[in-house]
Amino acid sequence: MATVYEAADLALGRTVALKLFRMDTADDSGPQRQSGEVMVLASLNHFALVTLFDAGTEHVDGVTRSFIVMEYVDGSDLRSRINQGVVAPAEVARMGADLAEALHYVHAKGIIHRDIKPANVLLAPSDFPGRVSHAKLADFGIARLFDATHLTRTGSVLGTAGYLSPEQALGQPIGPPSDVYSLGLVLLESLTATRSYPGTAIESAMARLQRQPELPAELGAEWCAVLAGMTAREPADRLTSADAAVRLRELVPAGSTESSLAAIPASADDSTELMAAGTAPMNAAPLQTAPLTPTERLPAATGDEPTRVLPSAGMAEHTAKTERLNAAAPLDRTAVFQPAGASVPAAGQRPARRQPKVGRRPLIIGVLVALAAVIALVFLVQPGDPAPEAPTYPAVDGDLGTHLQQLQESVNP
Repeated sequence: MATVYEAADLALGRTVALKLFRMDTADDSGPQRQSGEVMVLASLNHFALVTLFDAGTEHVDGVTRSFIVMEYVDGSDLRSRINQGVVAPAEVARMGADLAEALHYVHAKGIIHRDIKPANVLLAPSDFPGRVSHAKLADFGIARLFDATHLTRTGSVLGTAGYLSPEQALGQPIGPPSDVYSLGLVLLESLTATRSYPGTAIESAMARLQRQPELPAELGAEWCAVLAGMTAREPADRLTSADAAVRLRELVPAGSTESSLAAIPASADDSTELMAAGTAPMNAAPLQTAPLTPTERLPAATGDEPTRVLPSAGMAEHTAKTERLNAAAPLDRTAVFQPAGASVPAAGQRPARRQPKVGRRPLIIGVLVALAAVIALVFLVQPGDPAPEAPTYPAVDGDLGTHLQQLQESVNP
């Protein structure tokens, strides 16, 4: 359907993979397929899938050609790796778990791949210690949506014969279980370096309808159970892509550096302290702590200065805390609490304590009370406003003056 080139992105200065579609496709749905692949790839974003960067059309030799620009994986593919011999089970488990997780991601978006085979599994180099590569699923050129209009001609089958699911071989409707079946055959071939259904397209397609893939007993019961669940004849009996990812992840050795960072062991005492303090989960490996450095003893003083006494305020609380600490781990009190320049009392002799000076305390209290009283008089006691003077009116003779005088007296406060 297309030719893939290694190309240079001059704008961003990176190496990319350029897929240039052919115009002489097998049917009349070529343009629809090309547009569908671009839309499918553009909607996907997963670490185990090839990333789409750009898409468009270009005139080449007077003909309009569609193209897509994808992530360039500077490595080989699984087909080349299998040709070198069997793949280690731990590596197959990690690779299979990543690819099954990628299938779960695309299946959740209503997409099936339909052509999972070793050549479509790219192995990107890894710089992580102990891990050789990361698997990436490529070539969604024949992917389709579950509810999309079928673009395949009646009676035609898309996919690679050696990895078709039984329903694909029969031309029946397919769904996510078909991808799980094909992935199971790919993982089995990785472990054995032997194709389960060799031969021509017709021979390979008919063989899977007559027998199940052979699972060598030397693979172990766990591997045989997972592969049998992925390659069950009936789609309803197969593991889902999510279940397959979980089961395959469980097959990764616990001590493998490729699966996860190694846990840092800690001593039993450190683990107990962390869990008691509530700073580490009960099922998590506690972090290793550096060895504790013993507390250095302060040099003993040679002077005659008596031992200083802590202030009385909070002395009881301080003493209680000191007793709790000493009960957990006895300390040398002379080294911890003895100030510099203080003399060490003889064994059995209590240090002299200074009596607090309390003679001036009543005087200070009296001064403070007097000061508070003055402040209260100045700021709190305000002089009352003077009573307003009664207004005066001019004298008026006769009855009118008498009435005015009575009115004035009646309104006076």
